[in-house]
Amino acid sequence: MSNKLEGFSTSASSFNADVDFAFWLHVWISVALFLSVVAPMFYFAWKYRADKVKDEEIGNLTHHTGLELAWTIIPIIAVMVFFYYGNTTMQMFRTMPTVTDETVVIKVEGSKWKWKYEYPANKSGHVHQIGGVFKKPTIDKETGKVIEEGTMGITALYVPVNTDVILEMTAPVNDVIHSYYIPAFRMKEDVVPGRTTKQWFNVSKTGEYDVECAEYCGTDHSYMYSKVVVMEKDEYKKWFESTDKDTPKGNFPKDGKALYAQNGCASCHSIDTDAVLVGPSLKGIGDKYDTAYLKDAITNPDKDVPEGFYPGIMPTFNLPAEDLETLIKYMETGK
Repeated sequence: MSNKLEGFSTSASSFNADVDFAFWLHVWISVALFLSVVAPMFYFAWKYRADKVKDEEIGNLTHHTGLELAWTIIPIIAVMVFFYYGNTTMQMFRTMPTVTDETVVIKVEGSKWKWKYEYPANKSGHVHQIGGVFKKPTIDKETGKVIEEGTMGITALYVPVNTDVILEMTAPVNDVIHSYYIPAFRMKEDVVPGRTTKQWFNVSKTGEYDVECAEYCGTDHSYMYSKVVVMEKDEYKKWFESTDKDTPKGNFPKDGKALYAQNGCASCHSIDTDAVLVGPSLKGIGDKYDTAYLKDAITNPDKDVPEGFYPGIMPTFNLPAEDLETLIKYMETGK
């Protein structure tokens, strides 16, 4: 498993050229201003050091109109250039494109420690929902060696090439702030509990691009990882208009173990040990409760909160009936 964030050297979206230009312009103007102050300071400190100048040779310069105008006007121009390119770049990000029949609008939910994607209904009424995956690697505490590889970013956001994509992002009310960051697109936006923030992009190259959380969000922040898979338009349309629950690329299992990870259960409940994480352990849960109770616990978690825990922490899950049945069976039997 690798958690190396890539994409800084990749230019894939319509933002890249403008953002990169504004960035380097700011850098080089800042370097020039820095050197205009620091270089003369070191030069004069060396030229007029004590062992080279006698006290009687020292004079006072009380006024120089040219220098005073220069050190006032030049920084003002620099600041105005910073403001202009900073503002125009920000407006480019903040101004949502006009929604047309070609625009793709996707709901994104960030929560500890996964991303979830929900697409609009297609012509048949089917809604594609892709859940985030979170599974930490198992590490031997004594040797520090990885016993079992972790899984991150199996699921991905699927979008068509050369198309405006609008992301409507939020986080559960009782979660924390996250930040959806795609380096290859120069796109980053905070994902705030109980609020909806929006961002958009238009990608000119097919391929896979890294997504990571850019806001420290807790213990397993570094595992909050996903992908954007940019597809040809025909390929994307074929998948979107289907009712196939399988995602078009990659290894995306739909068994109980995968659903347990994809929906974030593993980050809050251990199922093979008695360890208490965010919520109670689910080890042996099938021997304690029947299927109806487990269904209620997933779809209406505040109905019967275990002693010692609090309502409002676990989000409500609205899973397809088949997925819900598979997940409950896994919780009951471990298979």
